[in-house]
Amino acid sequence: MKKILTIAVWMLCIAVSAVAQEPAENEARDIVARINATGNVEVKQPAALGERLCTEPAAQGDAGETGEHKATHGKVGYRIQVFDDNNPRTARAEAQSRKHMVESRFPHLRTYVQFNSPYWRVKAGDFRSRSEAEAVLEEMCDAFPHLRGHMRLVRDHINVAD
Repeated sequence: MKKILTIAVWMLCIAVSAVAQEPAENEARDIVARINATGNVEVKQPAALGERLCTEPAAQGDAGETGEHKATHGKVGYRIQVFDDNNPRTARAEAQSRKHMVESRFPHLRTYVQFNSPYWRVKAGDFRSRSEAEAVLEEMCDAFPHLRGHMRLVRDHINVAD
């Protein structure tokens, strides 16, 4: 009998604690109403996270006054993509081959080989305007007619001298 009474008391304690842990429906509404009533949301973040999220370029100092020109990275412009493949056996070698082909015919264009798993890509040029890029794309299509179907303009971060 003592054992049954102990079990009954134990079960009653579990039931009472389970009821106490579940918030009442009114309490949940009160919390939501209290949050919405304040109208203020405070976001706390580490300073390092704010620096990483900052999209504005850092101040360049007095470079403009001294007449120095520095290469600026991250401006949005256009490049001509001449190769794009994900074949693990041949893509790397083919990307290098296309890079050398473009460099030999268009030595004034900078070429870039990029690997973004699983794709190997070769891009050429740093063009600020689409019309400038389209003109060079036409020249490249005339120089390499067999690659016409593979070449295209892409928006990309370009390197330009300011």
